[in-house]
Amino acid sequence: MFFRLPSIIRVLLLSPLLLGLSCVIFITAPASAASSSILVYGDSLSAAYGIPQQLGWVSLLQQRLEDQHYPYIVINASVSGETSIGGLSRLSSTLSEHKPNLVILELGANDGLRGLPLTEMKANLARIIEQSKKSGAKVLLIGMKIPPNYGPKYSESFSQKYRQLSQELKVPRVPFMLKGMESRPELIQDDGLHPNVLGQPIILENIWSQLKLILKK
Repeated sequence: MFFRLPSIIRVLLLSPLLLGLSCVIFITAPASAASSSILVYGDSLSAAYGIPQQLGWVSLLQQRLEDQHYPYIVINASVSGETSIGGLSRLSSTLSEHKPNLVILELGANDGLRGLPLTEMKANLARIIEQSKKSGAKVLLIGMKIPPNYGPKYSESFSQKYRQLSQELKVPRVPFMLKGMESRPELIQDDGLHPNVLGQPIILENIWSQLKLILKK
């Protein structure tokens, strides 16, 4: 998500990643096939932006759960362009509709790319975590990094907010969902931001290492 800075400037102006023009809410397996549900609550990185949905990491996760006999369905409620405040605004209705057992929270990247106040981002994510836990769901927080467009201090503070949330609210965290993809343009779409089909299995592995620790068979 931070590989070619000129492309980032271009996408800041043009991409649905920041304009919020698309929404994906789908169940990747029949409800009868599982007794528990996982809600993926993210932005374009989880909404399979620019690639077929069945090849995105969320669909790959559903396939892995089935292959390894975990009784879960995966509901993808990710929205391209979503910010933390946008995610918070629709959370109550999403939790009420899907009643997930586990929420994979992958938001904040668009706040960082827009240079929005990080204290507000942290507060929004904290409220999402607290409301999800109050509904009875466990939460897995997905960490991100951003390019130094707004200076290294801002970028470092951005990453630290995920670590702080994990510690303060006692939720497990994936430090960086795109780990292993840095400086590998063959894994990134032409926009310089979004992983392509080849990058999706890497995202899954990064998330799976923490997710499997909280799943139940």
